[in-house]
Amino acid sequence: MTTRESVIKPTVLLVQSEPAARTDVAVSLIRTGFNVIEAESTGEAWTTLEAQPDVRVLLTDLDVSNGADGLEFARKVHDQWPSIGLVITSGQVRHLRPDDVPGGGCFLPRPVPAETLLHEIKVAAHQIAA
Repeated sequence: MTTRESVIKPTVLLVQSEPAARTDVAVSLIRTGFNVIEAESTGEAWTTLEAQPDVRVLLTDLDVSNGADGLEFARKVHDQWPSIGLVITSGQVRHLRPDDVPGGGCFLPRPVPAETLLHEIKVAAHQIAA
């Protein structure tokens, strides 16, 4: 086995109700070396988390389908799985207080440069120093 094959890719759970946006982000993350699991809703994402113990990062939009609140979902995820890093995005909300995102997670208003998003996901996955 080569060194490259022995590296474990962190898994990101991507929760985004807009299929085109979800696909764009997923492709970018995969190209950067992450495993990506896509979910359209918080219910689908919760089921995934219960079945996939290797998820390292939750990347969610604030406004998920059917009026679901991505921030409230992130809080519930943090309560259940505190080791999962949190990255929250929104094209509607421009600011959240740092204390609003649990577990030292971050909020990124969209549009967000790809490099910034990837950096924050790496931080959340504990790959690089915060």
